[in-house]
Amino acid sequence: MMPTFTDPAANRLWKDYFARVNRLLTHSGADRKELLTDLEAHVADSLIANARGTEMERLQSALARLGQPEEYLRPLLADDLINRGMRTYAPLTIIRGLFHALLTGSRRAAIACGFSLGYLCLAIFVAIAVLKPVWRDHVGVFQGENGKIRAGIFSLSGSDHDMLGWWTTPIALLLAALVYVGLTKSLRALRHQP
Repeated sequence: MMPTFTDPAANRLWKDYFARVNRLLTHSGADRKELLTDLEAHVADSLIANARGTEMERLQSALARLGQPEEYLRPLLADDLINRGMRTYAPLTIIRGLFHALLTGSRRAAIACGFSLGYLCLAIFVAIAVLKPVWRDHVGVFQGENGKIRAGIFSLSGSDHDMLGWWTTPIALLLAALVYVGLTKSLRALRHQP
């Protein structure tokens, strides 16, 4: 519901602003057309209510009151992506939602950082499981001659002992699955808190 502008600069500003809104909403599962129509109607109503000034001044004022689309849509986008990812156990969707949550505020950023670190641990377990058959002498759980135990991907000395051998792969996959389910269920529980 774009109003008709006589000023081409106001027309361009309207189109640019709502192109940004549309681009952000493209990644959301929310009803994009309905939300876009509501926002356009809100700005159009604001233009009608404010009769002072040029079209450009009134439009700038209306858009300034509404704010930058990234500021008010990013929390909605983060919530939507995280909820979709939790329902479907889709890690990339959850990661995208966490990225948007990081950009929305300090509490959300702290929570997103914590869960991002958890998903990083998950990726490390998967990497260990996948790389064990390729670099069997450098990936696993090793005990050095001094008794120190290390897990991961290493350049080893000749005296290090692989404690798990080929069991590294199924154990790493099991740990990855447990961490993934635990993180996703924790995220779900956290999201249902008031």
